[in-house]
Amino acid sequence: MPDLNLSMFKAYDIRTPSAALTPELATRLARAEAVYFTQHVGVTDIVLARDARSTGGEYLEIATEQYLAAGLNVMVVPGVSSTSMFYFAAMKYPDAAAICFGASHNPSGDTGQKILGPGVRPIARGIGVDGGLDKIQALYEAGAVAEVAEVRGRIGVYDPMAEYIEYSMELAGVTEGSLSGLKLLHDYLHGAAGREMMLAFQRAGAALTPLHFEADGRFPLGDPNPVKEDVIAAGIQALNDGDFVFGTFFDGDGDRVDFYRGDGAYLSSSFVYAAILPAIYARMGGADVGVYADLKCNPLALMEMTQCGVSNNIIRNGHSQIKDALYETPNMLGAVEESAHFYEAFSYNGDRFCTENTLYVALLVARMWKENPARFDELLAIQASTARAREWGHKFPTDEARAGALSAVEAHFVAQGTAVMSEMPNGWDLEATILRRGIPFAIGSGVTLTGDWIQVCQRISQSENGLARWEIVAATPEIARRAKQDVLGIVAGFGASEEYQG
Repeated sequence: MPDLNLSMFKAYDIRTPSAALTPELATRLARAEAVYFTQHVGVTDIVLARDARSTGGEYLEIATEQYLAAGLNVMVVPGVSSTSMFYFAAMKYPDAAAICFGASHNPSGDTGQKILGPGVRPIARGIGVDGGLDKIQALYEAGAVAEVAEVRGRIGVYDPMAEYIEYSMELAGVTEGSLSGLKLLHDYLHGAAGREMMLAFQRAGAALTPLHFEADGRFPLGDPNPVKEDVIAAGIQALNDGDFVFGTFFDGDGDRVDFYRGDGAYLSSSFVYAAILPAIYARMGGADVGVYADLKCNPLALMEMTQCGVSNNIIRNGHSQIKDALYETPNMLGAVEESAHFYEAFSYNGDRFCTENTLYVALLVARMWKENPARFDELLAIQASTARAREWGHKFPTDEARAGALSAVEAHFVAQGTAVMSEMPNGWDLEATILRRGIPFAIGSGVTLTGDWIQVCQRISQSENGLARWEIVAATPEIARRAKQDVLGIVAGFGASEEYQG
């Protein structure tokens, strides 16, 4: 059997170097998906989009031909699309399946797919009809091909830009000219988000300085990942040199968004969410509602979130898993990940869609920052009272070595008095471990922390081979520094690579 590149099937989606997904394999994959959508999911229509990657058009057209031959009607979003605008297009056609061809913040040579079923429901490993991505992989391995349809599918085009901007502005409470006088900087890293952001913020009247706004699949700055300091260096320098209220940095497909105050101070995603949550609650709230928070979220941010009347629950990482959890728990309004992803249970045309809309988040943050800048200063001060080692990773030579490193790190911190949590309160597997000392696992607004509190999170990466990740927050810089040094020393004994961020 030829090399079928089975490693492209990840936990949340499909990711692979483009060189490993030849036209022949891309055709084989599209045929398997056509069988899955027509025979297992039972849809007749599919929405397709692509992000800024230079290979996206080729893969989209290969897939289109196979879907049409299988009788599926294909609705194409023209040109470059952010992932969030793609999600909006899927909301417009809720009875259809949908695929966006792209690879988020990965290197320019990579490709992939984010896959949705009807209702904008995620399809991932173990999530979706008949096992979701597991079933697609099985069909791909078997070389499944749908029978040629008696009636070939039709192809159409839908440009969601105008409706997407209108919907996002209304949702954020931003009107024509309402951000007038707000001096902002955006850096799109040559990804897919530039056009929609510039159009919306211009309409809102903001004084926006856009950087690297032209979509360029070569990503000349480097991997389109706002975590990477060298990639955002030019944008941070421009922010520091200008008289901006704040700056916003996006990843390659525009579904991750980082915020920095005008002086360059970074506000982590959990604190950003605490700032905008009162507006979300005012629009959506009620009795006994809550939000999910990534297990890496700063405990002090969780305490701030509860002030507007919501509860918080720890959630495992992964966009597909978080969205699926929101669908399964109707009392949850949304979620935040420290990797700069924001989720919400959106209402559109009378339906509930649990997904992402980064344009809306960027507009809402801008509105809230203009209306109450003191709140952001307050949250930055609270954040500064803690210490954080932002998530980093190490690659390991074998799965056994990685498992050994994770076990050894856990044992080390347990010996120092930390408690361990590996399941959500409802029994769902966190697919990670959270270690806390001096902090309860249930955090409300009245919780008090000890003076030496620490939180260590560790997990296996579900999207990159051989990788494990750690993040630390603590009461003091010395506690955080010492804990990270302990982790580095332990994992070195298991063949860990140099520190990896991405």
